[in-house]
Amino acid sequence: MARKEDPYQFFLASLRRLMDRYEGQYVAIVGAAVVAHGRDAERVYEIARRKHPDRRILIGQVPVREAMILWVVSVSLSRSRNQKRSGQ
Repeated sequence: MARKEDPYQFFLASLRRLMDRYEGQYVAIVGAAVVAHGRDAERVYEIARRKHPDRRILIGQVPVREAMILWVVSVSLSRSRNQKRSGQ
């Protein structure tokens, strides 16, 4: 009996190749194959469902190469409120 491919494992194992081809897009995966892709997840799912009505479909968003990093500085609101009340 042939082993069924796990779409999630395929997604993880193929991430570098998927990024080269589908960066920032949604991909629909059936077994070990990308069956649809695009920027609209709902549309990608509809296309995949039409092609494979009886199969399990994984929808994943392929990450972009550049990541946004935000530096957040914590400010105590209670301290600034107390300063306003006391006239400081």
